[in-house]
Amino acid sequence: MPDEAARKQVALEYCRRLNAGDVDGALALFAAEVTYEDPVGSGPLTGLAAVREHLAQAVANRVRETPGVPVASMDGEHVLLPGRAELDDARLPAGSRLSVNFVAMMRVRADGLIREMRMFWGRSDATVTPTVREAWAAQ
Repeated sequence: MPDEAARKQVALEYCRRLNAGDVDGALALFAAEVTYEDPVGSGPLTGLAAVREHLAQAVANRVRETPGVPVASMDGEHVLLPGRAELDDARLPAGSRLSVNFVAMMRVRADGLIREMRMFWGRSDATVTPTVREAWAAQ
């Protein structure tokens, strides 16, 4: 089983690879039988192909995740990662980005691969923020 430090590193590495636009690199952190739900309540995605599509869309929307400090469980499997994600959303006014405060729950297998990932966030955790250019234009 990966120790607490290793599980925390997997969580941070996921954010790093996603922020770099490295869909294949991020996907390499997941087990083939992965379940991924973003947000919890929207229904899980199952398998690498479904997760690849989700991550590719996030990268296309210029996602930027700012991770907080990961917290490991004593069960040898789980790690929680609070953070904030900012991304484009075509449904928003031009010059705006969606910002979401989240907590990611990851379940890591003995080989260090993520077998389950659940993103917890609700409507009250999401805000629309103008880009710097848009904010300056409004002044």
